[in-house]
Amino acid sequence: MTPRACEKSTRHAAKGVATVKVLVVDDDEQFRALARALLEPAGFEVLEAASIAECLARTRAHAADAIVLDILLPDGDGITALREIRERFPQIRIVTVSGAEESDLYLSVSADLGADASLCKSSVSTLGALLRVVLEH
Repeated sequence: MTPRACEKSTRHAAKGVATVKVLVVDDDEQFRALARALLEPAGFEVLEAASIAECLARTRAHAADAIVLDILLPDGDGITALREIRERFPQIRIVTVSGAEESDLYLSVSADLGADASLCKSSVSTLGALLRVVLEH
């Protein structure tokens, strides 16, 4: 983030504009930590979940503005979760992520099923910028 962008974020926070809440859903603790390290300095409030069940519980309790959703989770696939989240919480923006060998296929399917954007985990450094674009639409 550029110094100018940092000033803008600080100004918005000082004016009482709500911080954007992003729920990062991934069973990989290191990926969640990396996402937090990238997103918090960019002005996002980061919540975490390691499963679909935890994602749905946190979404009901904290009303996230956006969800970063892994496609392969221990209690089910992210495609099914995407459908359920889209049905229950249509206002929430969803970015699907995958690091699996079949990432292109999974991410393509997620886009067809309503993900606002998708990202290979190898491109995680662009997550903050992608979320800003998704949240503006």
